[in-house]
Amino acid sequence: MAKDEGDASVGAGQAGIFSGDYLIPQEDFMKNKTKTIAVCGCIFAMTTAMTAPVYADTNASVYNNPYFVENWADKAVADLTSSNGYTLIRSGEDSSSDCVGVLTPGALVTVEGEENGWTKISSGNIEGYVSSDLLVTGAEAEAEYLEENTVYGTVNIAGTPVYSGESTGSPVLMTLEDKAGVTLISADNGWFKVKVNGQTGYISTDAVAINADTHDAVTLAEFEAETGIVPDTTTNTVDSSYSQDDINLLAALIHCEAGGESYTGKVAVGAVVLNRVNSASFPNTISEVIYQSGQFTPASSGALAATLAAGVDADCYAAAQDAINGANPVGSCLYFHAGGGSGLTIGNQTFY
Repeated sequence: MAKDEGDASVGAGQAGIFSGDYLIPQEDFMKNKTKTIAVCGCIFAMTTAMTAPVYADTNASVYNNPYFVENWADKAVADLTSSNGYTLIRSGEDSSSDCVGVLTPGALVTVEGEENGWTKISSGNIEGYVSSDLLVTGAEAEAEYLEENTVYGTVNIAGTPVYSGESTGSPVLMTLEDKAGVTLISADNGWFKVKVNGQTGYISTDAVAINADTHDAVTLAEFEAETGIVPDTTTNTVDSSYSQDDINLLAALIHCEAGGESYTGKVAVGAVVLNRVNSASFPNTISEVIYQSGQFTPASSGALAATLAAGVDADCYAAAQDAINGANPVGSCLYFHAGGGSGLTIGNQTFY
């Protein structure tokens, strides 16, 4: 907490800010905006027109689904660790080109070509260019993709067995009723690797319909309609006057002070720290401001050190980077506290 204030960690509805090509993480574009995608082919026909169990054509139903990528040779994924948020898709190979879409962390793209540090991509209905350092490929892309895209399935055949291996000769761990939900980890040779009831096992792909969040690129208009954010598309840079250690420290403080707050609330805490850095009344570095005696409780209680050691959520990193880049929802405020009162209230905190 920034004295005079109390600890604040209970969240409110998520909001957003945009800074440059780095867009604020929004839950509507992350893992929580789920829409059902019935498996194509026979399973799709079954779910829309039939009531009796029907087995699907595995090749058509599974490997044509974008959430199970069989060949990563021409695929890439938006890299959350590089961008610290969302990035823009541009119409040409430079930062001054028009912005034609938004690429979310973990979004899958098809690589059409690469030149001069820019990658031509297609994702959903959008084609354009993304700075190559904001994409990862190969095994790194697959790992990022699986981390960012949780895929769920629904059993559509009563009595479906969950095997311990990819064979009907493997021991049966359990049987599942119709409509039972499972978490899908991967697909291979006609089998889903799944997690269900705390156990990991294998289910025939014929017996599961996929429910998945579609992490394709979205247009600027779609993003604005969903979030209310009007992007500033005039810059493609981040502030380089702060070190990675500064960003890590600021992100950790944001996690401690506003981990459960909206994104705007997180950026607001970062902005208070930056306001102090730029004020003659406080030290002039992020580290000195945060560790100044009697100011931020997590710094003196050990909570900040523990958070640095354990790691920080991606949205706290993004909030720290956006605050450093100039995002500031609190104006000249130098303090905040939990609860209401005189000042600017954002979620469960008041800034003054």
